[in-house]
Amino acid sequence: MRIPPFERYPGLVRGAGILILGAIIGVAVYHSIYLSNYNTLVRLNGQLREQLEQTTKDIDKLNKFKNQHTVIKSIVPYIEEENGNPINELAQTELKKRLKEDLSVFIGQSIYKIDENASFARKLLKNKVYASVRGTDYIVSIRTMLVVDNVLQVWVHVEPYQRPPA
Repeated sequence: MRIPPFERYPGLVRGAGILILGAIIGVAVYHSIYLSNYNTLVRLNGQLREQLEQTTKDIDKLNKFKNQHTVIKSIVPYIEEENGNPINELAQTELKKRLKEDLSVFIGQSIYKIDENASFARKLLKNKVYASVRGTDYIVSIRTMLVVDNVLQVWVHVEPYQRPPA
């Protein structure tokens, strides 16, 4: 059996090589675009799940307190992050969920008595460590608490927690 000499087909071999190289590069570019879109979809899905969960909780709480006009009906945490270490959006979602659980004692309380418990909450959550939030520990400190339209808005400072060497 004879093998044909490739010296006779240099243009064909070169063209086939360029075609295969172009296919590999095209697949790599397509895969990177696909992964980028998938990551965006996962982030959006997490945000929508958080929004749906918050909306259903808000509806339940608003139905519970619909006849009381001077009580805190919901809590909205805002996360201030360190400039050097941006926090993942999924981790922010988990932190907001945990903060809402910790501050849920304010729901149903009179907006005129918020000053009595605000300092207690500030001391309670000062430098509090939230462990294993998406694989990372975070330190949370309350910066500002504000009640507007029966909504307790809380601004917190969040930074990654560095465990001391043991």
